[in-house]
Amino acid sequence: MTRGLRLLALAALGLLIVTSCTRATTTTKPGDVYAAGPTVSDVRTLFGDSNWWQGPPSFGVRPLDAETTSYTQKFSITQRYIHIGTAEEFLVDYTVFDTTSSATAQMTNIQNTYGTSPSSPKVGDQVLYYGVAGSGGAPYVTRTFVRLGQIVVTIIWSQKDQTANVQLLARNATKVVDGLKKATAAKARPTPQVIDKKLLPPPGLDITLLGATQLPIEAWLVMLHVAIPDAALQLLQTAGVTDFVYGDYALNGDTHMEVRSSLLSFTTATAANDWAGTWSTGTPDQSGIASAYVPLSGNVEGAGEYHYFFVSGTYGAMLVCRPSIEGEAASRACEAPLERTAIDWKLALGG
Repeated sequence: MTRGLRLLALAALGLLIVTSCTRATTTTKPGDVYAAGPTVSDVRTLFGDSNWWQGPPSFGVRPLDAETTSYTQKFSITQRYIHIGTAEEFLVDYTVFDTTSSATAQMTNIQNTYGTSPSSPKVGDQVLYYGVAGSGGAPYVTRTFVRLGQIVVTIIWSQKDQTANVQLLARNATKVVDGLKKATAAKARPTPQVIDKKLLPPPGLDITLLGATQLPIEAWLVMLHVAIPDAALQLLQTAGVTDFVYGDYALNGDTHMEVRSSLLSFTTATAANDWAGTWSTGTPDQSGIASAYVPLSGNVEGAGEYHYFFVSGTYGAMLVCRPSIEGEAASRACEAPLERTAIDWKLALGG
C-alpha cells in the first residue's frame, strides 16, 4: 500500500473509534482475497495488450507495519501490474476492515481528502472516482475506490496518455469486484494455491510468513527490476523456467521491512549455477551466499533494497529485503537476519 493510503487509514482512526458495527464480520482470509484478484491474463484482456506483466504481491498481514496500521484494519493484499515498454502501472489493493462501518468511514475520509466524486456508474456498495495529477512517463493517474461490505478496494491506473474516463474506470472496477464477490461468498470462493512449505525458507526467529503463492517467471523479473525484460525472459524460458515459488514475510527485527523469497527450479545444477552467475549481485561468501545493497534508479532518491542469492543443487534462490512503502531505503536491520535465513534455507534445500 502506498504512503498516502496508509496515512488515510491512520487519519480515519478517530472517526473509526466512535463508529458502531452495522454488519457481521466476514470470514474472508488473505488467501481467499488474493485468489480472487485479477490474474495477469485478466489484466491483458482488460487492456487488450499482452505486454502487461504481473509483479510480486504484498500481503499486508500483521506483524508487517503493525505499529502504523489502524487496529480496525484486519489485513490488505496489494497486486501490481506493469506495462512493458512504458511507465504505466495498474495497482489493486484490497483492504479488509473489521466491520462494514469501519470501511464506510474510510470511504468518507477518502472523499473528504479528494473531494466530490461522480456517483455513477455504480460498482459494489459504494464507489468513488478521481483523477490525480502525476509525473514521469505515466503522468495521468486515476484512483478508484470501491467498497464491498467491509472491504475497500483501491485501484490506481497510471497512463502515458489521457484516455481514461469514468466509464473505463467503472469497467476496470467491475472486473476487480466481480472476483471479490466470489471470495466473500462461501459457496463460490476461489481456492487459494497450496504451496509446499519445504520450498520456502524454514521457520525461524528472524522472519514471519505473511503469504505464499506460485507466480509466473515474469513476476521474478519485475521483482529483480530487470531493465530489458524480454531478453531476460527468453533466457529463463530457454533454461526451462516458467514459474517460481514466492513467499512474503515481515522482518521481525523491523516490521517496516518486507522480505520476499523466490525459489526457481532448474533441470540441472549447471543451469542453476549459470543463473546465479548471470543475476546475482556481490561475491559469494564462505557459505556460498552472494549479497548486496541495490539502489533503485528511477524511484525516489535514496531508495534501495537488499538482495541475497544462493544455489542449492538444481535450485536457485533469492531473498529481497525492502521497505513496505515504495521509495524508501531498506534498513540495515535486514543484513544479519537475511544472511542467517539464507544459510538456513540453503541447508534445508540440501546444502
